[in-house]
Amino acid sequence: MDLGSYRSDVRAGRWTGPTRGVVPDHVQCNLVVLPQQWADGFAQWCEANPSVAPVLARSELGSPRLPVLGEDIDLRTDLPSYRVFEHGEAVGTTPDLVDLWRDDLVAFAFGCSFSLEEAMRRAGVSLDYEARGFGGAIYQSTLETEAVGEYGGPVVVSMRPLPAEAVEHAIEVSRRHPWLHGAPLHAGDPSEIGIDLDRPLESFGEVRLADGEVPVFWACGVTTQRVVERARPDLAITHESAHMLVTDVPLTTTFELQGEPA
Repeated sequence: MDLGSYRSDVRAGRWTGPTRGVVPDHVQCNLVVLPQQWADGFAQWCEANPSVAPVLARSELGSPRLPVLGEDIDLRTDLPSYRVFEHGEAVGTTPDLVDLWRDDLVAFAFGCSFSLEEAMRRAGVSLDYEARGFGGAIYQSTLETEAVGEYGGPVVVSMRPLPAEAVEHAIEVSRRHPWLHGAPLHAGDPSEIGIDLDRPLESFGEVRLADGEVPVFWACGVTTQRVVERARPDLAITHESAHMLVTDVPLTTTFELQGEPA
């Protein structure tokens, strides 16, 4: 599917599912939307935690547009599903933000590990788990983000099992893409970061390590949802897990974090 067809389907409500593997030539992004009085503090937290929330674009006040990522992007309609928080409590999901958008909102888009996964695939990293229908899993770790003001909390990580001989290659490739979470935070024994593989927050298929595979953990954008819950702004909107913003930006683009594509 090409980008234009995909975006038309999302806007029309014909595509409502996860975006893993969708339009793989283009960068996918996580999303956080906050009222103006909460935005600067969140931006400072992102800057202090670039592997968790590598910001690629920030909207103008009240604007649902992110022209750095695509002139046609409309944040009110261009994600398949959004999660809404009120005073730190998740109150539900919605297919669009047309009725929720306000003039005091500021949006942040930051790199997604779905695109990092595609970059590794293209670099020849062995993603054998795909052949058995597994798309990764998400866990809350005992690692902590660097707190800034009201924002802070544990790091949520995404796990992908890789052949032991592929781990160093995966680290090398992912380190080249800091705007897509960069190098993994941990590889090997999950208990070292407080994780039980049988207890994911969310999984895409059966969690299973084949013989000779090692669990590898990257920072995950779902961390921002935990941070928002702790900060308790009156309103916050994020992507629903695995339902990302697909941008106009080619996967081959490199970024200066907190700025425009280089």
